[in-house]
Amino acid sequence: MKILNQTGFSLSTINGMRVIRPALFLFLFLSNISWSQTISSSLVQVSMLEVYTSQGCSSCPPAERWMSKFKQDKRLWKQLVPMNFHVDYWDYLGWKDPYASSIFTKRQRDYKALKLSHTVATPGFIVSGQGWNGWFRGQPVPAYPFKAVGVLSAKVEEMQAQISFNPVIKVSAPLTIHVAILGFDQITNVQRGENSGKQLPHDFVVMAYNNAQLTLQKGSYTNHLTLPDASQFTSANQALVFWVSQQNNPSPIQVAADWWNG
Repeated sequence: MKILNQTGFSLSTINGMRVIRPALFLFLFLSNISWSQTISSSLVQVSMLEVYTSQGCSSCPPAERWMSKFKQDKRLWKQLVPMNFHVDYWDYLGWKDPYASSIFTKRQRDYKALKLSHTVATPGFIVSGQGWNGWFRGQPVPAYPFKAVGVLSAKVEEMQAQISFNPVIKVSAPLTIHVAILGFDQITNVQRGENSGKQLPHDFVVMAYNNAQLTLQKGSYTNHLTLPDASQFTSANQALVFWVSQQNNPSPIQVAADWWNG
């Protein structure tokens, strides 16, 4: 005889004993599995394309549309990692950009302070830690010579990541690990400011960010890192980006990224 208990699971009675069917064992087993994902770079340095924009900037939508094409780029994640950082210095024009952060504004300004970029403007472009203006002239993203720097790896489980970076280059300063959650197919109806009345699409947009210091142990830099909270946004497709840099220099030494199911 087959009966249904209060939990809704199917049970059988054999020789007067109630026995859980194998399907229930499988369900219970799978429900207790903690899924994990490991995101790793190659030994060779991965290029990071940083695009600084704002919903309050009327010159930025073309750069945002240009970024979207990288979703089909064969180099994506393994050789090239695009990231769209929204800055907050145009919020005063009347529209508060929901993706903007003063952290990203400071990051762009740090590049200029270190003479790695000539301007702080939107749209602004950084490739592998160096300012780049080729977009304004229709040039492709530059491919720098292959350089072995070390493997960066992140084992992600729930909202925690175990980080390890094994450099093959000399590192003279404390290292910082960064993590960003990227959103895709984001649409914002802008109601005020320079883009008032427009529907702005965003891909590769940074929805949440966090960082931590790495600890050197036996030639490997390690730490646990809590993933940031991006729950204020809805994105069916997401990606995780990890990158390591010197403590007082935003230039990425190595980058590891991949699609993420959140």
